[in-house]
Amino acid sequence: MYPIFSARRAGCLNANNSLRLSGLLYLQNVLGRMLVGMREDIRRSLKLNRDLGRLLEQALEVDRAIKIGWSRSGDEIPKDGEMGVAPALPKGGRVRILGKLTDVVVPFASGGAFTLVGSADDYFGAWNSGANLIVERGVKNHLGYAMSDGRIIARDGAGDDVGATMSGGLLIVRGDAGKRVGGGMQGGIIIIHGDVAAEPGAGIQGGKIIINGRCPSPGEGVEFSTLSADELMAVNHEIDDASLEVPPDALCLIPAKQTSLRPLPPEAIQHGDWSTIGMVVGEHSDRPLHPHQTIDTMVILGERNIVEGEMEPEPIGLPLPIIPTIDSGKDLKGRHLSMQPCLVRRDARSIDLVYIDSENIHEAHVHLPESGGLVLDLFDLPPLTLPALDGLLVSLRSMVGEGRPFMLVGDVNSVERLHLAAASACVDGVISRVADASGIPAVAALPRTGRSAGSADLHATGIAVGYSLPWSASGNDLAIACAAGGSFVITRPPDEAGTTAKFDTWLEGLHCELRGEMVRLGCDSIDKLGRRNLRALDHETASISGLRLAGYGRPLPHWFAS
Repeated sequence: MYPIFSARRAGCLNANNSLRLSGLLYLQNVLGRMLVGMREDIRRSLKLNRDLGRLLEQALEVDRAIKIGWSRSGDEIPKDGEMGVAPALPKGGRVRILGKLTDVVVPFASGGAFTLVGSADDYFGAWNSGANLIVERGVKNHLGYAMSDGRIIARDGAGDDVGATMSGGLLIVRGDAGKRVGGGMQGGIIIIHGDVAAEPGAGIQGGKIIINGRCPSPGEGVEFSTLSADELMAVNHEIDDASLEVPPDALCLIPAKQTSLRPLPPEAIQHGDWSTIGMVVGEHSDRPLHPHQTIDTMVILGERNIVEGEMEPEPIGLPLPIIPTIDSGKDLKGRHLSMQPCLVRRDARSIDLVYIDSENIHEAHVHLPESGGLVLDLFDLPPLTLPALDGLLVSLRSMVGEGRPFMLVGDVNSVERLHLAAASACVDGVISRVADASGIPAVAALPRTGRSAGSADLHATGIAVGYSLPWSASGNDLAIACAAGGSFVITRPPDEAGTTAKFDTWLEGLHCELRGEMVRLGCDSIDKLGRRNLRALDHETASISGLRLAGYGRPLPHWFAS
């Protein structure tokens, strides 16, 4: 969706950096789509999910199946190119669809049955937790990714990473499969009636991979085995389909007694904070404000132009440019807390955003419907192509509500890719995580994010820019973020704000601190804060950030050439 233009935070740091020619051509494509609202394929996909949800409610009441892609007289009207279709299929739901669908079809299913009479692209049946899913034609990569229960059958082969990280259930492929079948799986059974490509079972920790075809030598941590007569009987009993039965001479891959070495992700490192950045009165600012003057500290997330065929926006307001992050939104009450949206993992209030990552994405259908929006962390999800990201976002939008704010978060060292993905997906906001495994100084996040946001033209297209801070923010930090081109910060409250009452008191203190800064700076709205109000307090900060060095009054010489 295309958010309305806002001049807010227009003074981002060093935002004149240009992309490579290929990046510019891609960006022109993206922005051209945004100017007329969301892409037609996304609009069609969301509408299909709305219709499907309504039909499912009616069908469950009378215990009937749903058929999509055929007219009442039986003529074929196949779907073509829809993505993110049928998320969170409920128990008892039965759906049959005709067509060529793309990415992330029937994710997060908790029960029911789904048959695709056609083909699909990546992540068909991802995060399945109990449904019976069938795809009749070809399917691409990551079939059944992270499934924990249920059954998936692909009747015409599959691409790479079949059953990657699955922990339970039964996954059957009739036909050849690509590389890394069962990569990182922890449980369940994968059956391939065909040949498999390189690295079968890479990183397997549990479960079985049964191959009725040719198989290359497995790598470290995987070993060949055979099925005993009892195991073979049990597997074929579970399959319960004579055409898919496993023969006695099938190969079986299991974890080796001596497991392979697993990568250990490095921890995020906090290197400094923003205390070496000062706030000064702008060169042409008026005198300080009267202490009792009205000051605007409100930020609106999710403002959008309404385009025909799209749902009404449901924006949320931040009384301060901050979204505190805590585990649960349960019992958050107080003078300030009652109006302050928070970022939570569960028990969201209607004003709260739900934080979704690899640990709780399989429960997204439980946490999202009652919330005010969501923030998706791309860091520890599998590498997603832009089409796959589109499909995932469509499915999540359909669960949370199309009009509610939707934001992405990622590491500052991959912020350029993050911003391009945000522009492509037409999200409402994008958040840079200031601390990552590289250990870059916190002040470096400002020019890195500002340059990227300028190149992706995020401000002109209404996409809010945020910073996720590894320390508990002060009112001064909020002012710095807004002056540097941001719209808000995400931060945990201090340890001493452990109770609801103390949490509310901390928010009240932030209100007072930020208002005090703005009175001193002569700004009656956070919209009026800009780069002119920022100064580097030491040479190192000026060198890293490009801010004017206090006393010197201008950026250091090497920034003039940037």
